[in-house]
Amino acid sequence: MKATFKGAVLSISVLGALGLVAASLVGACSSSSSPASGGNTDAGPGCSAPPGQFPAADCESSANLCNSSGGCPIAARCGSQSTCLPMTSNTPTVQDFRIRRLTIAAPPPLTEANSALVQETVVDHGVNLNAPDCGENGDGSFTWLIHVDRGSNTLKTGGAPPSPDPFGQGYCFVDLVASGGLHLQPVTLPAHFTGSTFSTDPVPKLNIGIFVQGDINNLVILPISNATFQNVTISPDGNCIGSLNYTAMNAQCVDFRQDCSKWKTAGSLGGFITLEEADKVPISILGGKSLCIFLTGAAGSQIAPDGLHCARDTNGKIVLQGDYCSSPAGPGGCQDSYWLAATFAAAAVKINDGSGTPQCQASVSDGGRD
Repeated sequence: MKATFKGAVLSISVLGALGLVAASLVGACSSSSSPASGGNTDAGPGCSAPPGQFPAADCESSANLCNSSGGCPIAARCGSQSTCLPMTSNTPTVQDFRIRRLTIAAPPPLTEANSALVQETVVDHGVNLNAPDCGENGDGSFTWLIHVDRGSNTLKTGGAPPSPDPFGQGYCFVDLVASGGLHLQPVTLPAHFTGSTFSTDPVPKLNIGIFVQGDINNLVILPISNATFQNVTISPDGNCIGSLNYTAMNAQCVDFRQDCSKWKTAGSLGGFITLEEADKVPISILGGKSLCIFLTGAAGSQIAPDGLHCARDTNGKIVLQGDYCSSPAGPGGCQDSYWLAATFAAAAVKINDGSGTPQCQASVSDGGRD
């Protein structure tokens, strides 16, 4: 079965997606590669993650000024507002989730001057459902699924196409080969549990797809190398990673993210993107300039003669450098990459086998770039 897509490998939507995936880097929460101890009590506008490190899983991305009296009407179909709005109930051994909040912690180009555009306009709007009766007014274009198997201690993760019925039918893992040959499919990682908290081994490549504005014909891809989940805590009932902060929303169901966060996160994730990959990613909102230009802040002679790519030296190597090295993987070094990190909250959701959904059945995209 064949489907036609007109997406690009990445666009400004992908920048948001990955935030990998918090508003500014003014120090609120300390970054660490070890589990966060207890709840975060620091006030401040963001959480940071130096190259190669993960933000504390519960790092607060707002100033914690929660003065709203609440009152946002939440329909019964939306799930418990006292927990995390789970869309179904998980079993003790098989637990399926959809990420409901993704807070960018690195790299700096996605968290500083561009924070409002990337975090709120792109990420939040895509992750939030188109479900006003649930207090969400997004478009649901960015779905990231997590399947935890406690019996085999594994985590399966990947993206999903838009669902016509998120609450009843649920979602399926996307499985298709997009234009350019990138294969979007779920990957499985070993998960190491300590009680209800787990971390995973890294996976070499995870391609996450975003269906812009919920349009199955407008696909962009987020290619993450060495994708890793860290310090993820599942609630005792198995339905939540993190929780909903109901009192953050006013009577119109609006939350002011920088003042008081609607979600409390309980997991972090990270990986890197190489400048070579980034230079192959056009950003339409920047007139087709590549993600490499965006990440490095290239200007003048640092931009190739075509005006769309990063300049290269006589050996064909990109002149500018990132904050991370792909091989051997680590901060600094060859500086051919940028480190990406985020915290997240997630709620139980149904994950189906994809029957009847072409984008979940190894479809092929032959569309061009936008």
